[in-house]
Amino acid sequence: MKNRAYKIIIAGGGTGGHLFPAIAIGEKLISNGAIVKYVGSRYGIESTYKFIDKESIELLDLRGVQRTLSLNSILKNILLPYRIIKSFFQVSSLFRRYKPDFVIGTGGYSCAIPLFIAFRKRILTAIQEQNVIPGLVTKKFSNKVDFIFTSFDETEGYLSNHKNLLCMGNPVRDIIKSIDKVDASNAFNLSSEKFTILIIGGSQGAESINKHFLRNLNHYIDKDIQIIWQVGSKSKNIINQVNNSNIKVYKFINDMGIAYSASDLVISRAGATAISEIISLGKPSILIPYPHAANNHQVANALALQNHKAALMIEEENLKEGKLEQFISDSSEFKVVMKDMALNAIQFSKKNSAELIANKVIDEVSNAR
Repeated sequence: MKNRAYKIIIAGGGTGGHLFPAIAIGEKLISNGAIVKYVGSRYGIESTYKFIDKESIELLDLRGVQRTLSLNSILKNILLPYRIIKSFFQVSSLFRRYKPDFVIGTGGYSCAIPLFIAFRKRILTAIQEQNVIPGLVTKKFSNKVDFIFTSFDETEGYLSNHKNLLCMGNPVRDIIKSIDKVDASNAFNLSSEKFTILIIGGSQGAESINKHFLRNLNHYIDKDIQIIWQVGSKSKNIINQVNNSNIKVYKFINDMGIAYSASDLVISRAGATAISEIISLGKPSILIPYPHAANNHQVANALALQNHKAALMIEEENLKEGKLEQFISDSSEFKVVMKDMALNAIQFSKKNSAELIANKVIDEVSNAR
């Protein structure tokens, strides 16, 4: 496609769940000849520039409402109106300079202002919704955007009045790909012959899950199970507490494709991006939804997979009862369920999501010109 003049803004971030789909869509748009500019937050994961080059992203001095009652949080909330106004002028200036043909929001507080300005300027817009239950931006703007790209068929029940609802799956970055298990295991200095579990709790980690595994680590060591463990920034102290050649602990894993490839089972929160990566590679998984997620959306995500027998859900409150360790100990049932989950995960995964979204965006811009 010769669409090099097409300019697309992709706004969203804060967490990997909102940023990584934006990157995946951007990769496909760029490969089709479009020019992509990202918009994110100075306070989000995107500000590290580990995932997007500094020249390709505009960072806003914008953060979400602080819900704690500390003095620091109160001061941040007092500054919020100022930050919104400042960000509004910053995005308006970007629109004047960049003149986008299409604006895509992938969620997070940094995507609302770009979408709002696009509405005012009558620029084509879309929201890419990762979760079963729509987020705040999707709910507020669902009747204004031209398209909503959903990741689950179940989302239609929450947005049934929108005429341009397109279920295309949740985009996965090109870096998330399967490689030979021997090579992947060697990258972590692990044996490819031993059963290996990958534990992830999202880009920030999951403190409660980390504490559970720390308490029960001997259960896995006694069974000679290998573990690749991303603990996140809030639990980085765990790294110095584990001293076993079968257990590899990291604050953050940059190349998740290798980590997935080295693992036989993934234990994860039920964030939409993690789910999409797991099932795209056909990995069996045990999902432990974050119990305080907005609208309990992680439970809805996990149930969608469990209902298709593509994953198993264990709620966090049941970890104390040892259900996770009990399930893994029952080797006969465990092996059968694992095999079924792997097959069902592949079938449930919607392939080429990013490419489908990118093609739709380019087609709409072409027809509008």
